[in-house]
Amino acid sequence: MKSKLFILMVLLSITLVFLTGCGFKEKSQKPKPEEQIQTQTDLSSQERKEEIASLEEKYEIESSTENQIFENNYEASSPFTGLPTKEEYYNRAVAVAIENSPAARPQTGLDEAAVVYEFMLEGGITRFLAIYWPEIPVKIGPIRSARPALIEIARSYDALFLHAGASPDGFQLLADSKLLNLDQLYKSKYFWRSSKRKAPHNLYSGQKPLAEYIANLTEKEYPKQFNFITASIINDFKEAQNIKIDYWGAYDVLYKYQSLKNNYLRFIKSDNNPHLSENGKQLTAKNIIVQYVNTSTKDDQGRQDIDLSSGGEIKLFRDGIVINGSWEKRNNKIVYLNSKNQKLGINPGQTWIQIVAKKTKVSY
Repeated sequence: MKSKLFILMVLLSITLVFLTGCGFKEKSQKPKPEEQIQTQTDLSSQERKEEIASLEEKYEIESSTENQIFENNYEASSPFTGLPTKEEYYNRAVAVAIENSPAARPQTGLDEAAVVYEFMLEGGITRFLAIYWPEIPVKIGPIRSARPALIEIARSYDALFLHAGASPDGFQLLADSKLLNLDQLYKSKYFWRSSKRKAPHNLYSGQKPLAEYIANLTEKEYPKQFNFITASIINDFKEAQNIKIDYWGAYDVLYKYQSLKNNYLRFIKSDNNPHLSENGKQLTAKNIIVQYVNTSTKDDQGRQDIDLSSGGEIKLFRDGIVINGSWEKRNNKIVYLNSKNQKLGINPGQTWIQIVAKKTKVSY
């Protein structure tokens, strides 16, 4: 009996030694302080790893999304039209004096301009200044002589100005302003005359003769020229879908709003006479700014002194409505303002700016 009890005790001792060697402890045994600290540190480290992994995963997703949005939506835009461009361009803008007598119609290149100005000159005729950027059309014209108002606007854009001669005051202003310009009278290689029309209504220029000259000009980065908007809320406006601007006789201008395309068709004198480009396309505008200015006749030829410095009222036509505002000259550039004296918002696209005497009738 004693031998059996002895054997049982030996076996029990061996079992306890085995269990102790394997690291088992009694349930009531507490870890030593340093063991407790190590266990808490290990758990905290694991939690931090899981937290960091979670944040990294979230960051990767958000970064991927943001990058994707940036890559999909980033695009350069024209400082003259607000429309997207394929890349950033640093070409010099080109401003061209284009004739508007009946013998000059249909003109070429007006539909491809970023901005078109129309001025009344001597004899009641009007003349255009078309602004092109970043590229110019294959053919532009007919090109005619410069007047001070056209030169001032071309200078405000820091553009290369194309013209064929000038009035006496125009030549003086060109000399004083040092505006970069190509005058057909002295630089004829940049122009050509078409055999399809009679002189002087047959002078043109364009992409091919100007390519090398423009490529050698110093690059320029233009700031945004207008306040382009994609949506706006206007409280103070009137509908204006049919517009008539009384320049003078055969030069009256009409615009008709197209709601589906959100633009205006341009007509001359009558809505039965669409203003066409040489390619047969009717001219249109996304925005029409009627800019009222002080004018006076300054010589026996009837040449007009057009004040582009003193400021005045404007009417902006866009989206089938009219918005009243004002204009002023800041740092040699004309800015257009709303009733709160903030820059007026216009639609991305081609803008026509109608420079008119203060007494000119504009109906809509």
